[in-house]
Amino acid sequence: MKKDVLRSNLANIVSGIALLFAWLAIIFLLKDEFYFSFGLILLAFVFDSIDGYLARKLATSNQLGTALDGYVDVISYLTYPAISFVTFFKLTNAFSIISIFVFLAAGVFRLARFEVRGIKKLEGKMYYEGLPVFISPVLILIFLLGSKVMNNVLFSWFTTSVLVITSVLMVHTFKFPKPKNVLPILILISVLSFIFLFMGF
Repeated sequence: MKKDVLRSNLANIVSGIALLFAWLAIIFLLKDEFYFSFGLILLAFVFDSIDGYLARKLATSNQLGTALDGYVDVISYLTYPAISFVTFFKLTNAFSIISIFVFLAAGVFRLARFEVRGIKKLEGKMYYEGLPVFISPVLILIFLLGSKVMNNVLFSWFTTSVLVITSVLMVHTFKFPKPKNVLPILILISVLSFIFLFMGF
């Protein structure tokens, strides 16, 4: 009986671990330890990817798990990036604040639509409607690189433009292909995670 309970809730437990890493990432971010916090949010990404795989593999997918995954995504891929944009990247002018809100709103809408519609399938290929919110760690990496090579004014306009474009792509319904083999991606992200964690020490 206990094994059945564990099996049916294993994916949700993994979602909880992803949430824990996201929460710790926010704490370290607020303590001005960006690199360590970003390493943690990448770990949250890894566990967030694993929970869906487990739910499908164990045939334990359900509405509760889907909803839980969506709430964790709000923290990991929307709340954490938004805080990092303000605290670490210093995007605090009016245009930046508005663009960050647009990013948040578009992401929440994207997640709500996904919870209702799910993953689509066409001609045997699975795809997402619009740009997935898990793209946000890539945005942070792009902003990190941009902050090193741009002056403050150019960086502000660049980030504002990228956030608005990203928001439009998230609410759009274009077909974003779902990767068939996520293992190489997860390995790469895990390596990046440990690199940033090491940089944070």
